[in-house]
Amino acid sequence: MATTTDAIIFAALSARLRTMGDVLPIASPNITFPAAGTQKPAKYLKLDFLPNKTRQVTMGDDPQQKIGLMQVAVMWPKGSGIEAALDVAGAIIDRFNNQTIFASGVRITISSEPWASSPIQDDDRMMIPVSIPYHAFEQET
Repeated sequence: MATTTDAIIFAALSARLRTMGDVLPIASPNITFPAAGTQKPAKYLKLDFLPNKTRQVTMGDDPQQKIGLMQVAVMWPKGSGIEAALDVAGAIIDRFNNQTIFASGVRITISSEPWASSPIQDDDRMMIPVSIPYHAFEQET
């Protein structure tokens, strides 16, 4: 169970991603992917969590602003075109755009429209990174 603010943010954002309809398999940070004894799927999502420096908004022990990005890379097989991968990226953008999520006393706001970056071609697959910017405040006690 997540207890620190960053862990709560990551858990809430990744849970929202997992509740998308027809979601592809997700490779999460520091989790073996694919599971032992299975082959890496041709299409999947790669999740990265990129918290940034905490912003000092007030003086003292008041809750401070947490800012950062969750990045979801749409991993697609080489030679299969770009349109379907862009559709998946667009669905991720739609899933997070204009959202505020409440989790364990933390208010997480998607601070601007998520965006898809230019496709990156690797040896065996293409990647389209989708960046989801957030800011969050702990609930005041």
